[in-house]
Amino acid sequence: MEVNDKRRVEEKIRFTFKKHEKLRKQKEFERVFREGKSYGGSTVAFYFAESEVEFPRAGFIASKKISKKAVIRNRAKRLMREVFRLNKHRLKPVDIIFIARKGIVGKKFKEVEEDFLNLARKAGILKEQP
Repeated sequence: MEVNDKRRVEEKIRFTFKKHEKLRKQKEFERVFREGKSYGGSTVAFYFAESEVEFPRAGFIASKKISKKAVIRNRAKRLMREVFRLNKHRLKPVDIIFIARKGIVGKKFKEVEEDFLNLARKAGILKEQP
């Protein structure tokens, strides 16, 4: 086995969600809403714009329209965060804002993930797979 082959084997996908991968500032959210495009499904909608960095970043919104109960809104955000965390390696470098829709209440992770991946395919933000 050559050195290059070993590096490829050792090169792992990291399924973490670090601080620098989050959209936190209001200016970042405003830029994505202003410059970005939007797509919507039954469980999630999202806005996306080209990222200023070389990796995808995400922000999450679950308003009181979803539910008055914080527990339900927090679960919606957890589901969306998990979808991003496990699929970010498949995304082009974009800033993306996930918005929970009423349909997310009571859904399982797989249903939310499928909805997002279908929308991402339509939007053209998934990387080409060899």
